[in-house]
Amino acid sequence: MKMICINCPRGCELDVEQTADGTVTVTGNACPRGEDYGRSELVNPTRMVTGLVRVAGLRKPLPVKTKTAIPKGKIDATLFALHQTTVQLPVKIGDVIIPDVAGTGVDIVATANM
Repeated sequence: MKMICINCPRGCELDVEQTADGTVTVTGNACPRGEDYGRSELVNPTRMVTGLVRVAGLRKPLPVKTKTAIPKGKIDATLFALHQTTVQLPVKIGDVIIPDVAGTGVDIVATANM
């Protein structure tokens, strides 16, 4: 599998392969971060998710994000949870808006004060 590493500005073109016994090999990386990225992207791809949630009584939504990256397969469930959420003011940066979103063990947190 070919992919571009996004961990540094070099953007190395990686070739990542997994053998039948589960061994993962990464080539094309110029630094160790590329090898880590290629391995994790093949075995367990994760993403940060950002979005907006409604604020009770206001038109302006609250920007939020996952505290850490979540499994790529949980993005749809996470976006659905954001869509279903309405918060009450006041809210501060870092406040947990949705704990353990979509069963990932990761919290959705506020990224603005309101």
